[in-house]
Amino acid sequence: MDTRRRFLSSGSLLLPGWATAQPKAEPATTGPLLLANTVYPPLVNPQGHASGEGVDVDIAREALRRGGWRDGVEVQWVPWKRVLFMLERGLADFTTTVNHSAERDRFLRWSTSYRAGKHYHFYTRRGAGVKLDKLQDLRGLRLAVGSGYIYPQPVLDEVEGRVEHARDVGSAVQLVEHQRADVVIVTALVGLWEIRQLGLADRLERQPLQYFNPEPTYMGFAKASPRAAAGLAAMDAGLASMLRDGSIGRIEKRYVR
Repeated sequence: MDTRRRFLSSGSLLLPGWATAQPKAEPATTGPLLLANTVYPPLVNPQGHASGEGVDVDIAREALRRGGWRDGVEVQWVPWKRVLFMLERGLADFTTTVNHSAERDRFLRWSTSYRAGKHYHFYTRRGAGVKLDKLQDLRGLRLAVGSGYIYPQPVLDEVEGRVEHARDVGSAVQLVEHQRADVVIVTALVGLWEIRQLGLADRLERQPLQYFNPEPTYMGFAKASPRAAAGLAAMDAGLASMLRDGSIGRIEKRYVR
């Protein structure tokens, strides 16, 4: 510690009692919830996208409104690792489109599940002569994936390391279109949206092979946020209402028809 810091540290002991006894300000429990998210169309769209903020952002806003949260939501788009960093430290209140893990239990509270599992689809170039009916048909093929996402291990086992990584889902789809990979794996909703946005629906062929991962999807609330408990209660009440009346399915259909 340098001389100046020692002086300030010792000098603080001489402050009047009323100054040192001031209570710390209580953290705010009202105001807009900060939603930290990464771009994952059409579930989470880029800021200002013409079709809207995305399926899961719309679901979160509507669920919170129905659950009685009156202070609104602000969205911050950052890479996924940054999302987790912010939630762990209470720099954001919640995120959408998250899967449960034991490690995340340490810093997240989980909402009611609002999507039951994921269907994975496989696309190849039209006319390439590839036919995929079962997982074993992937052997010998080059698989395109988006970096940073978790894919089913049984699928990865079949391609035995022949994996081409792209920066995101759209880029992975384009690897197949440019013949740098033989097949791309995508979640059903996200993959269909990307292929249509890229104008590749007529150039790619969806294969009969599907893979279902039963892991549910949640909203994750930061335990370090003073608003987490109230926000989670509102979210759960709103999601229950939306699951009862089919609102979630109707929101999905607005983005992918």
